[in-house]
Amino acid sequence: MSLRMALLTLIAGAPRSGYDIGQEFDGVLKFVWHAKPTQVYPELKRLASEGLIREQGEGARGRRPYEITEEGERLLREWLTTTSADHSQRNETVLRSFALWLVDPEEAQAFLREEMEYHRARLRGMRALMKGLDLSRPADRASLLGLEAGVRRLEAMISWAAWAIDVVGTWPATGEAAAS
Repeated sequence: MSLRMALLTLIAGAPRSGYDIGQEFDGVLKFVWHAKPTQVYPELKRLASEGLIREQGEGARGRRPYEITEEGERLLREWLTTTSADHSQRNETVLRSFALWLVDPEEAQAFLREEMEYHRARLRGMRALMKGLDLSRPADRASLLGLEAGVRRLEAMISWAAWAIDVVGTWPATGEAAAS
C-alpha cells in the first residue's frame, strides 16, 4: 500500500487536515500503516497538484482540510478493485522474539510482559474508538471492519505474549543453558 492510497482513504471518509491525518496515523492506523508528518505533508501537496484532493479553505486553528475530488475517488476505487493487497508487514516484536535466547529468561519475560501491556492499552483504545462510530455513516461502517481487524490482531498478540511468557518460564537460566 502506498502512502497516497492511505491518504486518499482517510480523506474520502471525511475532509481532514494534515494535522488530523497525523493524529489518525498515531492512533487508529498505527497497526496498519505508519507515516511521519515529513512524509504526509509533501504527499498531500502532490495529491492536490494532481487534482486528487483539494483544499476546502482555512478551518479551525488555521488548519487546511482537504477533500477528495471525483478523480481521487476514481483512483481509490480503481486501487480497491484492480490491485491485490500487499501482505508484507513488519513486526519488531516478533523479530525480537527470535533473539530472546540471548537474554536471561527473566529479561525475556519482562520484555514479553511489556509487550502484552502495550497491546492491552492499544486494545482499550481501539474498543473506545469502535464505540464512537456512527454506523449510519458509510465511512464509519467501513472503519468498523478495519477496527475489528485491529482488535482481533491485538487480542492475538496478547494471547501470544501470555503463552510466550509461560514458555520462557520453562527455559533454563542462561548459565544453565551454556553448561548443557
